[in-house]
Amino acid sequence: MGERPREARLTLGSKSYVVETSLDREHFSQVEAICQSLYRRLDPRSDHEKRLVLGWMMMAYKLQQAEEKLGLLLKKHQFPAKSGK
Repeated sequence: MGERPREARLTLGSKSYVVETSLDREHFSQVEAICQSLYRRLDPRSDHEKRLVLGWMMMAYKLQQAEEKLGLLLKKHQFPAKSGK
C-alpha cells in the first residue's frame, strides 16, 4: 500500500468491476489472481452473485483461521496479541 487511491479494473468470470484501491499495481495483481483462482474453483452452475458471496465467505473464513494461528504463534513466543474485534 502507499500509493494514492486509483481506479483499477477487476475481472471475475465474465464480469469486470472498476474498484478504487491504494494497492500498488503489483500487489493489486496478486490479490486479483487470488480472487480469480478462488472464483474459478466455485461451482460454475451457481450464478455469479452467489459465487461472489461464497468466495467472500471463504476468504473471511481463511482470514479467521490465519488470525487464530497467528494468535497462537504470538502467544507461544510471548508476544501480546491484539484483537481486531
